[in-house]
Amino acid sequence: MKSDVEHPRMGTSPPRVNGVGVIFGISGRRALKLYTLSVATVMALFLVIAWSIDLAENFDDVVEVAARNELNASWLLARYLVYRMADIVTRLLPVACFIGLFIAEMWRTIRLESTIMAASGWSPVQTLLVVTIFGVGVGALQFSLERDLRPAAIFAQVDLETGSYARRFKRGVSDEARWFVVGRDILRAHVKSDGEPEFRDLELYRGAGKGDLQDVVVAERAIPTDRYNIWQLRDAYLWARLPGRPSAGDSRPASDKFFLVSRYATLELEIDLLPVQLEYHGVPAFYLPEKALRELEYARHAVKESEVSSARARRTASAVLPGSFALLGASLAPLAGSGRVRSVWKMLMLLLCGYAALVTLKVFWALGELGAVSAPVSAWFAVVAALAGTLAATWWQARLR
Repeated sequence: MKSDVEHPRMGTSPPRVNGVGVIFGISGRRALKLYTLSVATVMALFLVIAWSIDLAENFDDVVEVAARNELNASWLLARYLVYRMADIVTRLLPVACFIGLFIAEMWRTIRLESTIMAASGWSPVQTLLVVTIFGVGVGALQFSLERDLRPAAIFAQVDLETGSYARRFKRGVSDEARWFVVGRDILRAHVKSDGEPEFRDLELYRGAGKGDLQDVVVAERAIPTDRYNIWQLRDAYLWARLPGRPSAGDSRPASDKFFLVSRYATLELEIDLLPVQLEYHGVPAFYLPEKALRELEYARHAVKESEVSSARARRTASAVLPGSFALLGASLAPLAGSGRVRSVWKMLMLLLCGYAALVTLKVFWALGELGAVSAPVSAWFAVVAALAGTLAATWWQARLR
């Protein structure tokens, strides 16, 4: 009698895993869950360490601000830590992705999960496809942090008047006068940097930037108007050369003397500076809100173009930066050994590769801000290097199979 159950024939090879099916199936979901938990754990560890270091320096400042403004110290501390978290996560998420994926793949290898999957037809490329899906999600988070959440959190700390950013980017009128080179002119003034920016005690030396001083405008205040590059000067004085009027007993030529020509209660004058340049005066471009960064692209004077363009390119590249580091970590982990046999020295060398990628990232960001390399190169070099390392490690794995 023929059985209704058909038994597999002896000696047949195990069925090959369907790549797309597993990526979005149980194995893919398990891997994504492991990657997420691993990266979250590493990031939480980084966050606790960074918070501890930060509070060791700024805890007394938080308590003092709370007492001065009659606020609940616990509530102020909680807000401060949340704002600091946005900054810390933005800085450390790419390296957390590298370490987290490295640990996750090591864990899967030690548990022989990778060996079993490979025996069923799973390839290193399929692993990287799952990592890519993870990278898309974490890249969206990184882009949002870099573009919107981190700048908002930084200036929320400034408004709280708490922490290192509050000291560095203090709002209000500057203690010392600042100098600006504005085309042919040189401007000296105290800067009021807040939501209503203006100049105080302004001195405008027109023509001095080209070595041909024509006149000097002195004003108590200079306030931006609704018209482009037009500023309203309050209580202004105009000093100019008036040939033929040397003072008594003065041996210098009359052309070297300046005389008070006129006084104005209000005077509208073109000064080729944007209000945003005062509102965020002294703030590096990569800290700026997106709206302010876009406005600075239209500034012609007293702005570092390389810093602005580098910051814009850096925010674009942030969408793929954590994913590239995650791919590098996942591809390097299997090279530390086979099965449950791990080489400590290999692990250390592979982790140093990740550290080298991080150092390369920071170095090229700095070079881009200084203008030593172009903005696209500064933003994308480390990403390309990480992807190249991923391809090399994947090729080496395939060769060893």
